[in-house]
Amino acid sequence: MRYAKIVLLLLCLTLHGTAAAVVAGGMVAIDRTWPSKPGGYLDMDFSIAITQEPGYNGRTYWAHQFALKNGDGGYVGLQQRSNADKALNFSIWQATGWVAESGTLCSHFSHEGSGVQCWVAYPWVQGKKYKIRIVSEVAGSWSAYITDVATGARRKVASIQVPQAWGGLNEKTVEFLENFAQGADQLESCAAAPATSAVFFRPSAENGAVAPSTSTSKTYGNCESIARASCTAEQDCIAADNKFGTLGSPKVLLNSYSGYCLDTLAGGTQAGLWNCASNNNQLIERDDGFRMMMRSRSQCLQAESDGSVRLAACGNGSAQRWIPMPGSDGLYNVASGTCLDPLNNAAQGAYLRVYTCLGNGYQKWRLNP
Repeated sequence: MRYAKIVLLLLCLTLHGTAAAVVAGGMVAIDRTWPSKPGGYLDMDFSIAITQEPGYNGRTYWAHQFALKNGDGGYVGLQQRSNADKALNFSIWQATGWVAESGTLCSHFSHEGSGVQCWVAYPWVQGKKYKIRIVSEVAGSWSAYITDVATGARRKVASIQVPQAWGGLNEKTVEFLENFAQGADQLESCAAAPATSAVFFRPSAENGAVAPSTSTSKTYGNCESIARASCTAEQDCIAADNKFGTLGSPKVLLNSYSGYCLDTLAGGTQAGLWNCASNNNQLIERDDGFRMMMRSRSQCLQAESDGSVRLAACGNGSAQRWIPMPGSDGLYNVASGTCLDPLNNAAQGAYLRVYTCLGNGYQKWRLNP
């Protein structure tokens, strides 16, 4: 299977002598299987939130790979390119033509196969959720859209034409995380790859009516040692490189605005703020699945459906996954798509909740020894 090489066509890089030591390439893959569909699916929606952007010259691709029943396949996904450029890329091998929307650039490619690729500048933002849709609106044509979930702003990228005989999308898709630095930009080592993380939320087909049957994450490639991947019971999957959940030793979680620490408030299950004391009500451990564990790792911090934050028995749910977002110092909860936030102006004894990620002082947290 071809993993994440189409970006090289876009950048037109030519390998040549360099003192750098490694091409990181693909590091995380999420394999999904879908219920059988004779003729194939005519639409799929893929949602993603990038919880740590790699920054300037990040050269990272978060891609959704698909294949057609009786033909070839393609990718669609967000990119951090050279400099500060951000984009959405959409491509299909062996495609025959395209219709580009305003601002989109499309062309034929002939490297590692041939086909059509289209891309558009798209200033995605760390911590925001986006939905990418591919749909066959006309037989023999596949269109890509992207929607900012918070605002509802929707943009059509392009339509790529393929033989009608190829049918619909087949029952296997793959999402992957790749660093595509090559040639003169090649990394000195895997440790030099810019740290990044993202949530590939459970995708859907048939206008949201069909979910994958299974979702399985794996790490691979030249820099597998720096990659981390996990999927929850809800089939939301985390992909990261050079970003590790484990802490090494228990810490307290300090609210930078108030100076108080996360506390279970007199040994109960409600999470709140109290004077920092590094006791059993405050000490936190974290695993590579980004669960925040307390009380000898038996209970985990969990976002409830009503927005409150409590302790619950540790499990594999998305509500127990908290991903740190550098820059804003926020803690992103996978289930809610929101951030850890204190009530009552972060006063002593204030309860904690999840709330829209604002990047303000109330939502800044740091782990202290």
